[in-house]
Amino acid sequence: MLDNQNLSTKSQLDKLERISNQISLLISQNDYEKISHLDKMRKKIISDMQEKNFELSNVHKNSVLKLISQNEVIISEFNSVKASSTIFITLE
Repeated sequence: MLDNQNLSTKSQLDKLERISNQISLLISQNDYEKISHLDKMRKKIISDMQEKNFELSNVHKNSVLKLISQNEVIISEFNSVKASSTIFITLE
């Protein structure tokens, strides 16, 4: 069971990383329409992980910390560019 959870956790973290990279790319391309959808996907993955009460190994914890840091930068960039817009994303 623990191995399945580790695989699932890794899979979810990989998805989060891909979404973060896609959001970053979309920001650099000024393609803001798709960002909200990706942010909703990101929040759903995080919510699912919390709901399933995944335990994180040290390796996974480091991955999560890197993703949080990357997301903080991405969100800051996005919100500063779109400050006059009604679209905002958060780190939830």
